[in-house]
Amino acid sequence: MHANVKSLSLVSIMLISIFSGIVISADFSSANTVVITEPQQIVDGGSSSDTQSVVVADSQGNVHIVWTRNNQHLWYSMIASNGEMLIGATQITNAGFHKIWHPDMVIDSEDNIHIVWVDKAATHKIMYTALSPYKLDFNGQPSTDSDITGIDDEVISQRAQDRDWPAIDVDSKDNIHIAWQDEYDELDRYFSQPQIYYSMIEPDFATNEVITLFDDTLITPIIGHKGHPDIAIDANDQVQIVWDDTRGGKVELVFIIDTSGSMYTEWDDVCTVIYGGSFSDNTQFEGIKPLLEVANMTVYETIYGISDGSSNPLSFLSGGDCAEYNQNTGPRSIPLGDGDDSGGIRILSDTIFNGNTYSGGSGEDWGPGTNWACLS
Repeated sequence: MHANVKSLSLVSIMLISIFSGIVISADFSSANTVVITEPQQIVDGGSSSDTQSVVVADSQGNVHIVWTRNNQHLWYSMIASNGEMLIGATQITNAGFHKIWHPDMVIDSEDNIHIVWVDKAATHKIMYTALSPYKLDFNGQPSTDSDITGIDDEVISQRAQDRDWPAIDVDSKDNIHIAWQDEYDELDRYFSQPQIYYSMIEPDFATNEVITLFDDTLITPIIGHKGHPDIAIDANDQVQIVWDDTRGGKVELVFIIDTSGSMYTEWDDVCTVIYGGSFSDNTQFEGIKPLLEVANMTVYETIYGISDGSSNPLSFLSGGDCAEYNQNTGPRSIPLGDGDDSGGIRILSDTIFNGNTYSGGSGEDWGPGTNWACLS
């Protein structure tokens, strides 16, 4: 058996066992026997790499399996509940160059198969296709893409940035719901961090097309890394979506800036970036700290100003967007912690050089200033 096919064979083992008359009690404490059938090889890919298999069972107890071959195409096969091959390995993606990853699959009330995947060739695309295997005569041989397909390779989403990990489910009216992670950010508010998007379509097998009911919809409009969604439709057709989320974390930001006269505008801009306000060109920004606080992420920030402590007037540190954040003091004697998340603006009149305090005279002692921050 080809090494890359083992996952496909293993997937079929458990399902064939269940639908071959092996009954496993829902109450596992009362189950006496669990029987696993012998492995059945679904396909021998030879030198090809067959991976990322997914499986569903239909209302007749038959099993449908989809997998990727060399990450270039999707393949499909159907086997009966007794292990008989009904439809042999069939390529179901259109000709051309593809980079296919992470397929997912669901079956509707009419035993049509709905499949989503991501194609990472060129601009990343969330793709969808629908198969109607029961319109075929089952002879155990491969079919063709054109014969088995009900709706052919539709693009659900294709825009700038990356997208991946699509998940799919079907509701009681056989409408299709799809969720995926996506770095697209129309307003450039989330710093290219992936968010979760959702779309709903109605398959129209009469016209072999899809009707879009809800187009690409951002459902996590908050800063933070989101990923690996899954989707399920409950008995009331409510859409349930789960995903990974970095909200609730902690971030520490430390800035070392000189206090020479040429840096006044830069100081104000740094305060704008951290706390929010207006940049020197009058554009507005909400601020990293407020943005992350909304996402339940704590930002511990400290801005150190390099100064000799005497020659430069530092009143500018208390103006503009820096107002209220100048501590008018040096380094803290205790670290930031719970309930105390802001170090504010602090002056380094004594920095560290070769392990010893060093009083600079120019306000631009970058090496000693950075050394102090690393050791503090």
